[in-house]
Amino acid sequence: MKNKVIYLMTGLLAVGVLLVMSYNGQQRTKIAKVESNLKKVDKQLATTTKATTKLETNYNEADEKAKSTLIDFAKNYYTFSSQADYDKRFGKVSDDVALTDEQKQILFSDGRDDTGGSKIDNLGLQSEYETAVGYTSDKQDDLIETLATVVVKVSSDTTKTGKQAVLIHGWYDTNLNKFVSIKINDLQ
Repeated sequence: MKNKVIYLMTGLLAVGVLLVMSYNGQQRTKIAKVESNLKKVDKQLATTTKATTKLETNYNEADEKAKSTLIDFAKNYYTFSSQADYDKRFGKVSDDVALTDEQKQILFSDGRDDTGGSKIDNLGLQSEYETAVGYTSDKQDDLIETLATVVVKVSSDTTKTGKQAVLIHGWYDTNLNKFVSIKINDLQ
């Protein structure tokens, strides 16, 4: 009887140990699965972080490019001291713009009067870019809305030098890396 009790106790102990080992094995399997899933999530997070950083970098680069291109446009557009300089303005900015023919005609008139004479030379008109500040808005469908407040020194043979402020409003296409529309408004 004593032996039966000892065998029974040993058997129960062995069954208990086996149950505990089985339970621990199941828990270890669950822990391994959780660790595996955590590693996957960490990899996805790292990939997402890299993609977000790349997107932010690309946007910031395009944003800065749009501002600097619009300011360069202003420098070339508003700097002339003769009809010859005035006529060369589009050539200086043509690599940075993809404007419609109508916009080209509006922005780059020939500077001549009804008789074909040069208003620029006849009046002694001169314009000199002085300073500008560029701003950008949100990017929508590969277009960045860009603004520049520009101060220009203007003079003619009949007037003394004065300053004029203008607002240039452009839409920069990040696929073309060019302005596809530009509008200019006097502020003063």
